[in-house]
Amino acid sequence: MDDAGLSDREQRAFSAIEAELRQDRSLGRILRFGRLRHRAMAACALGAVTMGLLIAASITVSPPLIWGFAAAWTLTVAMALPLLAQWLRHRWQVREHKGRAG
Repeated sequence: MDDAGLSDREQRAFSAIEAELRQDRSLGRILRFGRLRHRAMAACALGAVTMGLLIAASITVSPPLIWGFAAAWTLTVAMALPLLAQWLRHRWQVREHKGRAG
């Protein structure tokens, strides 16, 4: 095999595979939202920790727990807001696409 790259036949086969993959909407959705799902699960877990700290801080009125809650809440908001914005943007695009198609 030489260092010139793909042959014409290989390039055509590669282009055909690439075109077929682009048409697969479910694959595109999985690839786009796979990472989003992991971040959303992490944000939910952090939210649960934040709620636990809020309850513990409310019951004990302990300054370290209050500060821990404040830090966790800040991280939760910082993680959740971009996810929320991305979700809303997606919903808006889907609604706009349906409006054009209908």
